[in-house]
Amino acid sequence: MRNTFIQIKYLSRVFIHQLNMNWRKYGFKYLIIAFAGFLIYSKDVDFVLQLKNQKISNYELPGGFSKDSTKAFSKKTSLENKSSGAIFAKPKTEKEKRFEKYVSEFKHLAIKEKNEHGVPAAVTMAQALLETNGGKSKLVIKCNNHFGIKCFSRKCKKGHCHNFEDDSHKDFFRKYKSVEDSFRAHSLFLKKDRYKFLFQYEISDYESWCKGLRKAGYATDERYAFKLIALIKKYRLYELDNE
Repeated sequence: MRNTFIQIKYLSRVFIHQLNMNWRKYGFKYLIIAFAGFLIYSKDVDFVLQLKNQKISNYELPGGFSKDSTKAFSKKTSLENKSSGAIFAKPKTEKEKRFEKYVSEFKHLAIKEKNEHGVPAAVTMAQALLETNGGKSKLVIKCNNHFGIKCFSRKCKKGHCHNFEDDSHKDFFRKYKSVEDSFRAHSLFLKKDRYKFLFQYEISDYESWCKGLRKAGYATDERYAFKLIALIKKYRLYELDNE
């Protein structure tokens, strides 16, 4: 036991002596190494703290979204809504509401005429909207006439037609018992020789149909085709021809 203690004491003196010798020889280098290690350690600590703060600020929300990602998503959604007019859309006017109601109420008749007589439902619906001002005109209320079809017969039975302006026969309009009769009369009216060329166009080619109606003289308004096309696009009437 005593010998072991003496050996440990001896080794300790040797280690201390060697440490002193190394310090005198390499002390300056040790200081430089220690200083460099301190700088590296400080940067590592700073990096860890920054990373931790970033994780805290970008914490995850239920559903896998982060705080930053939800901000980005909200901003993106806001821009998309703005571009589509979802947020900043103007309230619908009474006329727009009336037109939409008219389409909803009578679109099945336009589709029926398309299937049975080949007249595009979009064109039928657009003409009806324009001619009746969305179901508000006197011609609809008094005559059930949804397409402004006039009467040119000089031997009319009672209740066959109606005069709105004066005694001129040009101002007599056909009178129908029902809306269905009016829509059917419109399809048959377009089967006349004057409008037969229209049926060479595809049902989906509503622009050619609208321009053809104006060219054939369905209405005297030079902007008649433009107005029909605008209504078809505004109220997405072209979708009716897919039903």
